[in-house]
Amino acid sequence: MNQLLLHTAVPSLLAAMDALTLEPDFQVFFKKAAAAVRNLLGADGTALILLDEETQTFEYKLFEGEHQHLLDAFKGFRFSAANGISSRVLTSKTSIFTRNYPAAPDAMPQLVSAGLQSNLVIPLISSDQVLGVLASSWFKHTNSVANISPQLLTLAERIASQIAVACHREKLEAQLRSLVTIDPLTKLLNRRGILDCLENSLEKLHRYNRPFACFFIDVDGLKSANDHWGHETGDLLLRDLAQRLADVVRKGDQIGRLGGDEFLIIAECDESHIDILAKRFLQALRIPYGFGRKRGRLSGSIGIVMAPQDGVDEINLLRKADAAMYIAKSQGGDRFQRASVKTELAQETQISIVDVEGALERNELQLWYQPICQLSDLHPVGFEALLRWCKADGEIISAGPLIQAFESARGDLEFRVGNWVLREAARQWCLWNIHSLTPDIHINISPRHFLHPTFLNELQNICAEFSAFGRALIIEITETAMLEDLERAKRIMLRCRDLGVRMAVDDFGTGYASLTYIKRLPLDIIKIDRSFVAELPGNKVDWDITKGVVSIAHAVGLSVVAEGAEVFEQIGSLRELGCDQVQGYFIHRPMPFTDANDWLGQQIAMLSEKKSMEKNTQAANESSMQPIHQEHAVNHWQPANHRTFATATRLQQDFFDPRFTLANPCRNRSA
Repeated sequence: MNQLLLHTAVPSLLAAMDALTLEPDFQVFFKKAAAAVRNLLGADGTALILLDEETQTFEYKLFEGEHQHLLDAFKGFRFSAANGISSRVLTSKTSIFTRNYPAAPDAMPQLVSAGLQSNLVIPLISSDQVLGVLASSWFKHTNSVANISPQLLTLAERIASQIAVACHREKLEAQLRSLVTIDPLTKLLNRRGILDCLENSLEKLHRYNRPFACFFIDVDGLKSANDHWGHETGDLLLRDLAQRLADVVRKGDQIGRLGGDEFLIIAECDESHIDILAKRFLQALRIPYGFGRKRGRLSGSIGIVMAPQDGVDEINLLRKADAAMYIAKSQGGDRFQRASVKTELAQETQISIVDVEGALERNELQLWYQPICQLSDLHPVGFEALLRWCKADGEIISAGPLIQAFESARGDLEFRVGNWVLREAARQWCLWNIHSLTPDIHINISPRHFLHPTFLNELQNICAEFSAFGRALIIEITETAMLEDLERAKRIMLRCRDLGVRMAVDDFGTGYASLTYIKRLPLDIIKIDRSFVAELPGNKVDWDITKGVVSIAHAVGLSVVAEGAEVFEQIGSLRELGCDQVQGYFIHRPMPFTDANDWLGQQIAMLSEKKSMEKNTQAANESSMQPIHQEHAVNHWQPANHRTFATATRLQQDFFDPRFTLANPCRNRSA
């Protein structure tokens, strides 16, 4: 017996240990370790049988043996974990050897029919977690005889313990991989996971000419459910909807959540199956919810593309599917739309969310700045950040089409870009602050982003990371954000004020906000919409409205910024009406950070020189003239040495991180 252990058992054990140490691939490791067990015991084959996640079912996973044809029939075979020898092994956590398997009371008929004569089942336990069993088998069709000594059993159990450790490691690695590609809310593939599937489908198309369809799905009615029942209910509905879609897709089809309420299904099919599948998906998307006056129903808008007919690359397919989906939504939703030349032409002047995602990935979005000046002397006091897409071909896209894509998609891209805008504005503001400049930075936040639960956390993190930025930040929200949830908006505003952030109402006068709200909310600034400035001084109605707004704002302690001033006559009118600050093309058009930096240096130098000349003139006339009191806006961010600022602030390109050259997506601006 000692010679047998020396020449057979110990080398088998060492081989298993080496396999665990040297083999990163679990299947290769199991092949070596299972072969060591099989050789040690003289068995016909060794099988790995693992429990599922709920520990309710066993499944045959991997096999190793000379008589593979006897084992192949059981690949993927599943049976209850509550019955059989394997169940007894897990309960007792000890190995069980059955010499005459057909005579065993809990023998499985399928295994008896396959000719199983004897088997040894060893529990696989790692870190007190039961993973499954390792089963070595002897078949009556062969000449092998099961004869296991206690010493051989001990060595086999040692090898099994190493297999258990490797199984546990593989399970943990699989869980980590799933975190990268699985959406935590719906348990479907996330954006990265489903786009990987799309890439694989395109590869199969090129290699094997296997056509497929993409179904781009946007959920109708989810925003209403969130508004009436809260985001927790909305999440429950999304999970239910995801499960319903997963239940109706065919085996082999891929489904994933792109983000927000958007899903993508990839199905290998031909033209004849598209309508059938689309109708099946639409039916699954029809989910009633609520009761009484708050009752509603979800549905879906689906855009469909076929590969290769509609494209053979990811960007074109997603763009066309997205465009077709918007056509379906514009027609009332709860329908599907095939991509065609017509839909492509109808959407070619619009920007889709796919375009925005691509622009983000290619670092083509930028943050541009439009100056805001004190009306009394046109001294610059700050900037508003505006969105621009600077395409590789030199074309510059303004904010409007991009914002329309955010708002229509209702995904999380709006929140991600909005948060990145805050962070990038803070980073660039710190570059000014290095030179003792602290201009106000106006950033317009959409109502949905402002009221989102993650907004305050991100703002707090940014203010903590970029010291003093909070005192320079002015968040602009529309009247819509206040009206959607007044008390919640008030709480968020108060938290912003705690961070030093000021609040402004943008485009005042174009919505339905009551003057009572202006009094109740912790606001600092009102921005008069450009529509009231455009026809000054000639339009008496606009004149009277603007005068009234300014009077009310000053009565409750708010400053007034007028937007859209383009000619000097408007500047004079706004001064006469009592506005505090002004913004518009008369001052300057929006410009990139480097240009805004140069412009700011020039303005400060010019204003400082002007004040120096006025001071000299006043000193020369002091003996013969009564001192004239002049009101000047306090320049709390003018550097001590203004003459060197223009050159000192020509920052090197190394300061600019292209990953964060984004812009504010939250308002549509013609500027």
